Amino acid sequence: MHGTGMRSGAAGIVIGALTAAALAACSSGGTASGHPARPGAVKPQHIFAAPKNLLAAGQPQSNGTFWALAGDAASKGLFDINLADGSGVGSVPVSNAAMSVSESASGIIGLALGTSKTGALELLSGATGKVLTSIPLGAPAREVIVGGGAMFYVLDGTAKSASVTVVNSQDGGVQGTVAVPLNTVSIVPDAQGVSVYALQPDGRVSQIAVAGGQIMTSFATGPGARSIALSPDGSTLYVLRNAGQVANMAKVNVATESVQQILPAPANSLQVLVSADGSELYQLVSTSSYGNIQVFKS
Repeated sequence: MHGTGMRSGAAGIVIGALTAAALAACSSGGTASGHPARPGAVKPQHIFAAPKNLLAAGQPQSNGTFWALAGDAASKGLFDINLADGSGVGSVPVSNAAMSVSESASGIIGLALGTSKTGALELLSGATGKVLTSIPLGAPAREVIVGGGAMFYVLDGTAKSASVTVVNSQDGGVQGTVAVPLNTVSIVPDAQGVSVYALQPDGRVSQIAVAGGQIMTSFATGPGARSIALSPDGSTLYVLRNAGQVANMAKVNVATESVQQILPAPANSLQVLVSADGSELYQLVSTSSYGNIQVFKS
């Protein structure tokens, strides 16, 4: 089922009700820890309350907001959050098959859907939450991310294969597909949109050409990987890692394909995002009891 919601103060009350008690719990819900670079010495600049059962969030927009997907098997919703103070801007209920969310520079929301057998990318208006169109995919969707401001890159797959489907956010046209490693957990396109970085759980990153699907390079970033993001200038990859009881993030120099620094990550982290200007990192924390967004300097 779908519904509509406006980016309004009234909708913000919905988020407030969902997260009123979260911030205090979030502040003590996890500690930033890491390995050789002593990331525990670095603390977040801000911690904002967010809905519990966070599942994903879209790329931060130039207006300082992003859409977050949260919910469980009973119901899911999108929450538009002001990243300056964590306040709610709007909300809208979405399909229970929703897995991931992103937003184009023009305000089109891409919502990745995945059931046990089918997948689709829904395009919604960022202003009203109205579903504009739905594009069928060849397999259940796992993640969606925007690249170049206008293209959605959708990770979809089955137990036998995985691929990235490139969809034009303006008209919903499928521009092509590219095969990625079977166990890819997260993707991000390069700054030019000519290749995709595919992250596997063991931390291996493969850069794959969108045209032709050739693996251009492959390098290790450390085990326990679950989310990847790229700086706006394309020079730095950030790989969120949860290995056992230790959570941290590898800062990777794209030119040298080497880990330059280990940054902190809270416990129960599920996704890392980079601000529109590249100066901040947003780490999503999620449990069944609370959620939060922790902001670090990049």
